[in-house]
Amino acid sequence: IKHHHKNHYCELVLDKTPFYAEAGGQAGDSGHLTGNGFNFKVYDVQKLGEEYIHLGEITAGSIENIQNVKAIINESRRNAIRRNHTATHLLHQALKDILGDHVQQAGSLVEEESLRFDLTHYEQITFDQIIKIENLVNNIILRNISVSTEILPYKDARDSGAISLFGEKYGDLVRVVNVPGFSKELCGGTHVHRTGDIGGFKVISETALATGIRRITAVTGEAIPLLITRQDHLIRNIRNALKCSEEEMIDRLVMLLTEQSSIKDVLISSAELSTILTPESLN
Repeated sequence: IKHHHKNHYCELVLDKTPFYAEAGGQAGDSGHLTGNGFNFKVYDVQKLGEEYIHLGEITAGSIENIQNVKAIINESRRNAIRRNHTATHLLHQALKDILGDHVQQAGSLVEEESLRFDLTHYEQITFDQIIKIENLVNNIILRNISVSTEILPYKDARDSGAISLFGEKYGDLVRVVNVPGFSKELCGGTHVHRTGDIGGFKVISETALATGIRRITAVTGEAIPLLITRQDHLIRNIRNALKCSEEEMIDRLVMLLTEQSSIKDVLISSAELSTILTPESLN
């Protein structure tokens, strides 16, 4: 175990662990390591060579004379990450189907709260295209397809049609994550057992990251009802402020903006008139 005295953080290495270490854009697991009054809170796991380093702090007891610990993964967080990771694979294939085979993954981040996917594409993804992408991903989710994984020689995996990521280094044996009939990709991350476990998929933003690179951020599962609740609350507040129904909101906003623009024009005209009608100009 290695201590960081300034912030009380420690690095703890076990001979074996069920914790997932950060890799391939997926966040590492969190949880606890316990035993004989000892408790180590794991905030993150990183891999260095062949070692899995558990980053966290001792919250109870001492590690001295501790030979064995029980590893307890934060299951709710692990499951949320699973949902987002499998959804990333579905999104990747949906982007190819809707935008074209030129789409390549240029980076990703899979966390508990959301997923982020960077792709090669030279123009803004339209609202209609976003809707088509969401519908396609949600259709695969609703079909509740079984997600399988297998270890194959790299050449056999590529010959089977599995997508490999540009710039990624692969060994002789690779892990293939397969959503039969839709997506097949080389990946070492954690995934759901069936697509239905994802619960749903919703894009929350689409932006330009760099020339020819777009970024999509999305949420899945339990995050979707929370998003809808926040949006409903926002709409209710806007509706109350405008004193109108939800159906009338757009017309009321357009009317207010038009009135504001007209008032601004009048104020500018008044200012110009006052400049013209100075005492000097009247002499």
